[in-house]
Amino acid sequence: MLVEPTHPGNIGAVARAVKTMGLQRLVLVNPKKFPHYEASKRAAGAESVLQTAVLTDDIQSAIADCTLVLGTSVRDREVSWPTLTPNQAAADVMGHLRQNTVHQVAILFGRESSGLTNGELALCQQQISIPANPQYSSLNLAAAVQIVCYELRMAAHAESEQADGQKRSLSTAELRRAAATKQQLEGHLQHLQQTLESLDFIKSKPPTMLMRKLTRLYNKAQLTVEEVQILRGILTAIQDRETRS
Repeated sequence: MLVEPTHPGNIGAVARAVKTMGLQRLVLVNPKKFPHYEASKRAAGAESVLQTAVLTDDIQSAIADCTLVLGTSVRDREVSWPTLTPNQAAADVMGHLRQNTVHQVAILFGRESSGLTNGELALCQQQISIPANPQYSSLNLAAAVQIVCYELRMAAHAESEQADGQKRSLSTAELRRAAATKQQLEGHLQHLQQTLESLDFIKSKPPTMLMRKLTRLYNKAQLTVEEVQILRGILTAIQDRETRS
C-alpha cells in the first residue's frame, strides 16, 4: 500500500516490483497523479497491477478489514514501535496467514520525501526497517517495495513446501479465536477513550499521547475477536453503571 505517492513513475516501478515477486494487489492512498502515462511507462509489462490497483482517500478505510498491518520506516520515533527486518516481517506475515485463511495483511509504504507520519505508523502493529548502510540508508520507493516483496516470496515458498494443501472451513469457535481486524480494534479504542473521558481519567484534549501508547499496547497484544468483545462488554458495563449513578 503506497501512501500519498508523489511521482507517478514510482507507482509504475512499484507495480513492476510487485509483479516480479509474484504479487498482484496494490493499494494507492491519495496518489498525487494517477492514472498517468509515466506510471504505465515505468511499469514495463506490469500494467495489470496498475489496472487493478485500488484507489482510496484514506488509510483507515483501506485497512479496516486487515488483521495485521505493518509500516515501513527508517526514522526513530518518540513512541517506539516493535521493529522487524523484512525477513522477520515476512515470517510473521506467513505465520499470521497460517493461523486463519481469512486474515488479510497490509504493508504500508510512506511518501518518497517524508515516509509515514506518526499517526499513520500508530495504525500499524509492527514496523519494518531495512538494515541499509547507516551512512547512506536512503532507498527509493520501488527498491524498498522490491526487498519486502522478495522476502514475502521466499517465505511463501518455504510455507508451501510444508503445507499439505488441504483447505478447511472455519467453525464459529474458530472465528471467535481469529485475530481482530483493525476496524474492530479501532472501535474498541474509541469505546475505551469515551469511557476514560467519562471517568475523568482523560483530561487533556485531544489525548493524543495516551491513546497512542494504548494503541501500541493493544497492537502488541494481538487480540482475538472474542477478546475484543469481552473488553467492550466490560466498557459497556462501566458506562451503564456511570449512567445509573
